Amino acid sequence: MDFNGKVKEIRSLLAQHNRFRGDCLNLIASENVPSPLVEGLLVEDLDQRYGNYIGIDLRARLYQGNRFIVEIEALAQELAKQLFGAAYVDLRPLSGNLAGIATTFALGRPGDIALELHNGHQYADKLASSPLQVSLESIEIPWDGVRSNIDLDRTVALIREYRPKLVTIGSGVFLFPQPVRELKEAMNRYCPDSYLIYDAAHVLGLIAGGRFQSPLAEGADVVISSTHKTLAGPQGGIILTNDRSLAEQIGPAVAPLLESNHHLGRLPALAGTFLEWLACGGEHADAIISNAKALGKALQERDIRLLGQELGFTESHTLIPIVDEFGESKAMADRLEACNIIAGGASVPPELGLHGLRIGVQEVTRRGMTAVDVPEVADCIVNALKGKDLDGVRGRVIALAGRFHGMRFTLSESRIDAD
Repeated sequence: MDFNGKVKEIRSLLAQHNRFRGDCLNLIASENVPSPLVEGLLVEDLDQRYGNYIGIDLRARLYQGNRFIVEIEALAQELAKQLFGAAYVDLRPLSGNLAGIATTFALGRPGDIALELHNGHQYADKLASSPLQVSLESIEIPWDGVRSNIDLDRTVALIREYRPKLVTIGSGVFLFPQPVRELKEAMNRYCPDSYLIYDAAHVLGLIAGGRFQSPLAEGADVVISSTHKTLAGPQGGIILTNDRSLAEQIGPAVAPLLESNHHLGRLPALAGTFLEWLACGGEHADAIISNAKALGKALQERDIRLLGQELGFTESHTLIPIVDEFGESKAMADRLEACNIIAGGASVPPELGLHGLRIGVQEVTRRGMTAVDVPEVADCIVNALKGKDLDGVRGRVIALAGRFHGMRFTLSESRIDAD
């Protein structure tokens, strides 16, 4: 084997990827970029270490040499508690999916019924249909597709009929706040020993900025999430609760059941992420939502239909343009990518069509996009969808991407020194 040649090939592929993505507008709703501060706090040495603990006492380490690792993780936990108003924080899950699986496995019992959104991760359904065949029954929460939200009346009727042990909300198409308080009131009435789980993966940054909703304050028993989408931290997961007994039940399901070591190199970066949101979270969340609404309006003005347009398009980072008149979702995503616009396909309610795109503005907002840039971004999207002068569109997109090389809403080193 030509080892030197393979090393060069790996480096070449990485360089090509970086050049390509640097010339793109990334509108994937589930991706983001960390700030230079956060990226600089990703610590390679910590990723070579073990910091296992069982339960919720993060100081009860199973390995020696953790004296400073414990303090780093404790600091990150305290910052997260302050940011999210949570009494108990678990940063060990390696993804939002693992956070959801651990919470569902810990709180469910054989034969329990779980109501969950089927445009979300469906944690109970995953466990029940896995080779382990965990004995949980997953029932779909009714969804009002046109309003892009939970059908509250029909869901309360299901709660009254089935008395579920678990109700899990939060979705992959998360345009509007969901009725946390109303669902918890129904659960307290009909099944008071049940648990409401809120999957905040797509909107955790907006929650951190105080601009979406406050699920724990509104009645959620547990919040589960990834840490990299709107929050823009390193990839990983997080579990938040104000109930010690729930934290004590969920902790052993995270470790040692699903994980052993929890990849310690991301912990300082998580602490830096929480610090940034504590410092400028409201401003950042406002910018994301403002850009999303502005882009929705600009697309509508260019005769693109959008899900939720009668409700103001969105209250989050996400938009769902309906693209039936141009082609199928995957074909339109491919056409956009040919123009260096990266977006994903999405289904839309049958009342409105079949094919849509899922667009998120969180990364381009962090990179510097403002309302001034929105009309040009909308023109590029629409012209790409129409198949008009794709080479010309690609050139305009590359120029736009070149403008978005800054990084807003980050604690710069000079600002830290000044403080």
